[in-house]
Amino acid sequence: MIEENIKNKKQTILFLNRRGYSTFVMCRNCGYTATCHNCNITLTYHMKQDKLKCHYCGYERKNFKTCPECGSTNIRYFGTGTQKLEAEINKEFPNATTIRMDIDTVTKKNSYENILNKFKDENIDILIGTQMVVKGHHFPNVTLVGVIAADSSMYMSDFRSNERTFDLLTQVARKSR
Repeated sequence: MIEENIKNKKQTILFLNRRGYSTFVMCRNCGYTATCHNCNITLTYHMKQDKLKCHYCGYERKNFKTCPECGSTNIRYFGTGTQKLEAEINKEFPNATTIRMDIDTVTKKNSYENILNKFKDENIDILIGTQMVVKGHHFPNVTLVGVIAADSSMYMSDFRSNERTFDLLTQVARKSR
């Protein structure tokens, strides 16, 4: 359907509520998983900076190529974030124009508006992003919205996670005409 949209000069929004490249990094020999020293949650790999980051407290550390526990180089990256989705979309649709919008791309002043305007004004084929892309925007040329791993937010440790997921999916569904 994305290919069809590109061919028909229509726009697509892909929503993935995970930023970064991979959601966690693990040693395949001993099972060591990089976690935050403050929050004790798994660190997310950000490829561009080659860093592991905690999305809760902001803790960062350099990525590791050898396991700090056993010294193995059998390190693997698991899960998908917006950076990885963007890379995969660029591989699958090399002639399509893409733009990504998540907290990592909107750090500079006016970058939020700039990305949205660029998507709309330059008729970029695919907008990839987190919750930011579903909140209160109207793009008349968007005819396809894809939700990647739609059910992942339902398993958060929050008793309202099902309701929040439904709310997000409803907002996303309203984006396509």
